[in-house]
Amino acid sequence: MDQGPKSQNLLLPVVLVFALLFALVVIPPLGALVGILSPFPLVFIFLQRGKQVALVLMALIFGVLWFLVGQNQALLFMAEYAVMAFVLGEMIRARFPGDWCIGASSLISGGVSILLLVALLGDQDTTVKEFFENQIRAHFAQSFETFGSVGENKAEVEEIKAFFEKMVGGFASSYPAFVFIGSLISAMANYGLLRLVWGRIYGPGLFSERTFAQWICPENLVWGFIAACLALFLGQGLIEDVGLNLFIVMMVIYFAQGMSIVIHFLKTRKVPIFLWLIFFILIFAQPILIGLIAGIGVFDIWVDFRKIRKSLPSEEG
Repeated sequence: MDQGPKSQNLLLPVVLVFALLFALVVIPPLGALVGILSPFPLVFIFLQRGKQVALVLMALIFGVLWFLVGQNQALLFMAEYAVMAFVLGEMIRARFPGDWCIGASSLISGGVSILLLVALLGDQDTTVKEFFENQIRAHFAQSFETFGSVGENKAEVEEIKAFFEKMVGGFASSYPAFVFIGSLISAMANYGLLRLVWGRIYGPGLFSERTFAQWICPENLVWGFIAACLALFLGQGLIEDVGLNLFIVMMVIYFAQGMSIVIHFLKTRKVPIFLWLIFFILIFAQPILIGLIAGIGVFDIWVDFRKIRKSLPSEEG
């Protein structure tokens, strides 16, 4: 009698994995949206059924992707999602704090993805930076054609093109940062969904009870932020590129810290949810507000806006 529910619990994540793969292959726009959650069913099986079952499923997915889209795409999927799922599953099972799970899984997954991309492009006549410059130019060329077809002012379009040509090198130089940011967003989304679903089914035993509004960024990261600023504004060549990438990543981390402070005050002031949505739309629509939120995250190290650092155990603070 118990075999039915158990088999259903095992089959449901497997079906979800292949549903996500189907969306990635057949409906590319939808696949881009759901692909970020691809590690979720893999980690869920890892936690529910163990490492061996999860590795078998990953190998099966790799074989299916190799058959459908080719070797390179299959390898990139494994680097971006399977590696993240494995690291995230191991760290959750070992009861590491949530920020450690998210940080380590995104860092390792992003690093493996960059190394694999460099290896795949090594046999070609182009560098990784040139490859990304070509991809960015092709994407913006399509956008410029769209602007022209809908009757946009040609002079304005030419001005945008000139500005873009000046910035394309910077965009291409910062590609490692955007890879890591993508991995970070994916790890955050999957960890949050896992915590929610696992808690509803099995209880919160594997996950910390601390909420995002209570999250505190490790204080030592401020030295990385300072080093990034020095390398970006004082360095040249490779040092400047490294500083740019590190600066972008650090700004995203401190923006997350600032958002945790904002959410803390929205919750403590019992602001209605519909006002939350309006406020978040305003934040993401205004780059100045994004910078302000990141600045709040940086200065929280000294100001402690929420007044919670002293109330936390020393190992958590």
